[in-house]
Amino acid sequence: MFSKLGLMVSGVILSKAVFAFLSIDGGMGFARILHMLAAYWGFILMSVHLGFHWSMVMGVIRKATKQNKAPKSSIWALRAPAFLLCGVGVYAFLKNDWASYLFLKKQFVFFDLEQPLILFFTEYIAMMGLWACIAYYASKVFQQFCKEK
Repeated sequence: MFSKLGLMVSGVILSKAVFAFLSIDGGMGFARILHMLAAYWGFILMSVHLGFHWSMVMGVIRKATKQNKAPKSSIWALRAPAFLLCGVGVYAFLKNDWASYLFLKKQFVFFDLEQPLILFFTEYIAMMGLWACIAYYASKVFQQFCKEK
């Protein structure tokens, strides 16, 4: 919610063409920092949200393929690439130093312009998968904890 609001406010301040009728002067430095901060946190929160709803996504897939319950072998066959994706996500998170952007230790984003576009998207998908898996399994642990109490 706050990341969406931050993106909207900073977008209005940064956009000199679309919102020219508002005649907003100044605040560009604040808006740029707010925009970066909201975008990075928004990416992580969106990924966590996806992880919280992953059971629902899998239910829709099961319903579309007309399967009641997946066999254990196929569950583990899908978990292995998911954990591999999480490993790549951890690597990309550390390599791109996302923590410094999330906590405003760096206020300028630096991209490797020599990196092929496919690797850029692979890293971002892996980071999204990492946070979705963390949220999914954390919610499973929390549900199990609540059942025991």
